[in-house]
Amino acid sequence: MERTRYFCLRGFMKSGTNWLGGLLNSHPQISCLGEFHWEEIMRPAYARIKNQTLYGDESFKRVTLRELERAIRRVLRRAAPREATIIGERTPTTLAPIILREAPHVTLVRDGRDVLVSRAFHLYNNPQVTRMFARHETMRRHLVAFQDNPWYFREHPQRLLDNEELVRISARWWKQHLVRDRRTMATNPQLRVMVVRYEELHRDCAGLLRSVLQFVGADPELAPPPIGDLQPGFAEERPNHFFRKGSVGDWQTYFTEQTRAWFNREAGDELVEQAYASSMTW
Repeated sequence: MERTRYFCLRGFMKSGTNWLGGLLNSHPQISCLGEFHWEEIMRPAYARIKNQTLYGDESFKRVTLRELERAIRRVLRRAAPREATIIGERTPTTLAPIILREAPHVTLVRDGRDVLVSRAFHLYNNPQVTRMFARHETMRRHLVAFQDNPWYFREHPQRLLDNEELVRISARWWKQHLVRDRRTMATNPQLRVMVVRYEELHRDCAGLLRSVLQFVGADPELAPPPIGDLQPGFAEERPNHFFRKGSVGDWQTYFTEQTRAWFNREAGDELVEQAYASSMTW
């Protein structure tokens, strides 16, 4: 009987999955791997198994899903160090489609306004991942200035989020992600899910990490203290680094009244739902 245990680490992009994954990976029992994006395989598989009569009755469908999950576990086991006894699959995505139904799931939630700021810097550092620079001349000008001077947006904070498409799409996707996860947890009560707030992990890293380790079945006494980039926040901002700042409330530096209005139209109600704002007039 296989002794290895598995868990899944989830969350919206730029919500701290790399950070928490690194903290977990530093534990001697754990190998936290990513990003496999198994959802790209399992989403169509779930749809086909559900709707295709070829798969027969419900018992045969359950067997098929179980075999797919066993294949995923075998790949993860093969990719992880031999000494790891707990293997995590880290992908910044929604809880569903569920790739390992019996495994505990940890999902990160972060203030969507801080997510937006982090995503904006990510795009300016990796312009090849989006077509927005091709569509918007102002963003192209900002990009040239940022590449010439990494502190461009600190000197001109109102320019980071001055594009409506960037703000509204990011806010919309953030809300959709959280709504889908609530639906998944409601319709799958047997799924073991621990919701971790980025802000709480920042405030009490050691205490919350201890709870996460216990949840996935690891011994918290074996966890080393976080060092380097695994510590909450950084002594100095690094605007062109993947781990740029790691702060809470950074959105207040970059939001204008126009940014606020755009974000509110898409996800202001979700800020209230998540208790990041007390009303739509934040």
